[in-house]
Amino acid sequence: MYHSYPGLRLDEVESVAHAAVTALLSAGIRSCLVGGMACSIYGNPRVPSDVDIVCLTDKHTQEELKAILVNKDSNFYTVASKDPTATYRVLWYRLSGLGRYKRCKVDVLAPGIMNIPAVPPSRIAYRASRSDLPLMPFLPLLLLKLQAWMDHRTAAKQYLVVKQYTDVRDIDELLELAASEFNVDLKADRRWLPESFVRAAATRVKSYVRNYPDSAEHWKEIGFNV
Repeated sequence: MYHSYPGLRLDEVESVAHAAVTALLSAGIRSCLVGGMACSIYGNPRVPSDVDIVCLTDKHTQEELKAILVNKDSNFYTVASKDPTATYRVLWYRLSGLGRYKRCKVDVLAPGIMNIPAVPPSRIAYRASRSDLPLMPFLPLLLLKLQAWMDHRTAAKQYLVVKQYTDVRDIDELLELAASEFNVDLKADRRWLPESFVRAAATRVKSYVRNYPDSAEHWKEIGFNV
């Protein structure tokens, strides 16, 4: 039997991220991490439960990208979704150790899906002190977390609604890191981020501040009007 989070350690999830990045590169596809894994590498203490990876290509569908990973590394495999109406398959990675098998879910994304911006190669971020994995730049990563928070608050399914509280913890950690460790500046990132992405984020920031007023100063430091 396979086990997923909370049985996974951080180093195990990170090894899955490495496997995905390596397999995609062997197929000529650059990528960057988003979600909890990217937050962790930037310094968020929460252990991620899965790997979210953005494939920087417009030549393949999500299902084709999953098939590429399965073909490149036999530890990747897909299973049918629990939703009987779904047309997609769910991607997992096998992990083994000490006679016990585990697995880690991998979400394959692409620019445009869930408003994810296309990242120019020169903007891909790395943290050499922690990992050589490619990362979504800090500010759009934070703003995608903010988007997830708003989406989860209004979700129809209760298991999604409760995720908003994890989003809040992640956002607050990232805001602290933006102030203490990273020179995050909306003006600098606005040069390459889609204007529609920034405008939507500005609206979400105001909503977040209404709910969590203590965050206002951090958003101002980044460059948002609150």
